[in-house]
Order: sequence, then structure tokens, then C-alpha cells
Amino acid sequence: MDASRTSRHLEETINNFERQKMKDIKTIFSEFITIEMLFHGKALEVYTAAYQNIQNIDEDEDLEVFRNSLYAPDYSSRLDIVRANSKSSLQRSLSAKCVSGTGQVSKKPYSKGI
Repeated sequence: MDASRTSRHLEETINNFERQKMKDIKTIFSEFITIEMLFHGKALEVYTAAYQNIQNIDEDEDLEVFRNSLYAPDYSSRLDIVRANSKSSLQRSLSAKCVSGTGQVSKKPYSKGI
């Protein structure tokens, strides 16, 4: 009688262990799958946004920007503007000295250090 009771108790313990093991496995896999679905869902959002951005690229405008970057801008016209501004500022400086009565640009004598 004692052996059958021990056997029944052991069988019950084994069944409880298996039941708990199945619950634990289901919980672990359910959590894993939930986390993976969240990860892949977020990745799908990122890829969808990237796909939409790629589709929104205006190829003609992009090509125009590229072509404009290949050719150097016309620096001669810019250089003319700089020269004109430099001459006019030099003339203003000289006319201010003439108005002040000196009419000459003073130069400091060059002296060598001893």
C-alpha cells in the first residue's frame, strides 16, 4: 500500500512538473514572439518611411543640382564686383585725406633695428 501511494505521489509530482514546464515554455516563447513582433514592426515602419522617401525623390531636380555642382560658377563677374568695391573704398579713403587738408598719405620712415 505504501508503494502504490508513493508511486501515485511521484506520478502526481511528475504531472505537476510537466504542467509547469509547459506553462513556462509557453510564457517564454510568447514573450519572445511578442518582442520579435515589436522589433520587426518597428523595422517595418522604418523601411516603409525609407521607401516613401526614396519614391519622393525628384530625379530631374536632383540631376539639375548635380549638373550645377559640376560646373564652376562664373568667378570673373564676382571678381569684377570685388575690384569695383575695392577701388571705390580706396577712392573714398583718399578723398577723405584730401578733405582733411593733408592731401598726402603719410609714410613712416623705415628704420632698421640696431
